[in-house]
Amino acid sequence: MEPLRTIRAATAADAAAIRELYGAGGIDEFSDRLTDRDAAPGTTHYVAESDHQVVAAFALTSLGRLRPGGSSRLMLHEIKLRPNSRGSGVVEDIFGWLATTLAVGTETELLALAPLGQRPSSFDRFGLSESHQAFKWSIREGGART
Repeated sequence: MEPLRTIRAATAADAAAIRELYGAGGIDEFSDRLTDRDAAPGTTHYVAESDHQVVAAFALTSLGRLRPGGSSRLMLHEIKLRPNSRGSGVVEDIFGWLATTLAVGTETELLALAPLGQRPSSFDRFGLSESHQAFKWSIREGGART
């Protein structure tokens, strides 16, 4: 039987489980980031649970639109899966939740970030097409510009 997955907003109580997914950082730092709403305005962090265990974490950021008549737009990022959960349908559950709960694909547009050179198969299954190219302005050591 397929495990029941729940998707919900992450809380400070999830910090240890999320730290496990990332494999780095301190629990207190994750807890602080989850509770400080000023640190990432417009962003909500979520967890996916299966059998009361956090199997994935992700973030959604609401992107403001200036264009008249433009649909609401969200950016999906920071997707982290428990290694033994890869290929088990967790990402498909997240996309299904996005469609049914947040009207993604009908009323809300979604931009999803993926690592360079990777196109998750779930993107194809849910009809995500390439539309933007993302560029990153990295932080340089010492804050110096080159």
